Amino acid sequence: MKKVVKRTLSMTMAATMALGLMVGCSSAKGEQKSESPAPQSDQKTEASGKPVTIKFWDGNWQEAVWPEVEAIWNKEHPDIKIEAEFQADLANDKYMLALKNGTAPDVLSCALDWVTTFGNAGLLAPLDEYVAKDSLDVNQFVKGANDASTVNGKLYGLPFRSETYVMFYNKDILSAAGYQTPPATWDEVKGVAAACTNGDVYGYGLCGTNYSNFSFQYITMLRSSGGDILNADNTASALGSDVAVQTAQLYKDLAAYAPASLLENDNIANRTLFASGKIAMYLSGIYDLAEIVKANPDLNFACTMVPTANGAERNTILGGWSVAVAESSKEKEAAWEFVKFLSRPDIAAIYTNTFTGTAEVAARYTDYPEEIIKPNADALQYANALPAVENIVGIRQAIMDNLQLMLSEDMSAEEASGLLDQATTKLLK
Repeated sequence: MKKVVKRTLSMTMAATMALGLMVGCSSAKGEQKSESPAPQSDQKTEASGKPVTIKFWDGNWQEAVWPEVEAIWNKEHPDIKIEAEFQADLANDKYMLALKNGTAPDVLSCALDWVTTFGNAGLLAPLDEYVAKDSLDVNQFVKGANDASTVNGKLYGLPFRSETYVMFYNKDILSAAGYQTPPATWDEVKGVAAACTNGDVYGYGLCGTNYSNFSFQYITMLRSSGGDILNADNTASALGSDVAVQTAQLYKDLAAYAPASLLENDNIANRTLFASGKIAMYLSGIYDLAEIVKANPDLNFACTMVPTANGAERNTILGGWSVAVAESSKEKEAAWEFVKFLSRPDIAAIYTNTFTGTAEVAARYTDYPEEIIKPNADALQYANALPAVENIVGIRQAIMDNLQLMLSEDMSAEEASGLLDQATTKLLK
């Protein structure tokens, strides 16, 4: 990024609003009180005069901005203390164990598909009564985030972060290979990747490990090619379809233009390679921006929306995080206040490193050029939640486990897709 053009947050917000992604973003609207009675809780703050303490878990990537958010919270809620714990090893299975054995915190920051899993298992507290009590307008949040946080008609989380994939590309590498614009289709991606692969510079950065990164890459390619992982009513696997096999073959074809370390490369490795000018293109989210610029301030790069195939309409994965209340919490009323606070657009803009739950760009990106920010903002309108099925995490793990075989053991895309289809069918049962 050779020249950083000064941009204002309001410009990005306006562009996003034009896409119809933001509905009623005013935090004041979301905090109006109604006449209906409050849900019962164990909170005794007002009666005892003693402050309530609630525990909160999140990943350590949020720790640096926490003091700023905490200071605002303490000023607005002096009667409720937050004990925040930021963990390097935050994972679905760690949450599941804590929720089941009663050692979970009151409030949890959950990836959207985790909300689906924990909500299905009855381990999170439904928030509908609290939403109704405070007349909170949940339509202000990105629809896909609400969909992912809703299980069997009940809302289990409020989104504070939303994002989807775009394609990052090195303008200098593409230009040297004869391309002045990024590829628009997956067939074009293969041609550009081949032309850009030269010596120790590779055309495409692909994830060969990390089930989360691997599955998001594959599903994004699949959806943008007109397919999906399950059928329309989420009752059967669609991972043996012709489009699914074609997408698996695309993944395998792109591996020919990826570094030899492919099977050890997750998204962080690809980001590092991209920042060092060693790969021309890769899929990722806006959360990579700060680290790329930190590693190489002079890198000449931009973003474009995910390519398509088969004439398909754009369709990617809505990723992101919601805040939820553990069913085991003894301080649900106080926990709800914190959930509502962290998902508030002005607070989420400080806390998130992507877009807020209402699709406003994070405050930290106000100085980035439009050719980087706008494609990320535009892409959100094409992002949809993963299927709200209980074993969605297991299905994502199965995607990596089975499709890795065509990368490591030279299995055909058709054979690997067949195994994946069988594994997904078993998981759905």
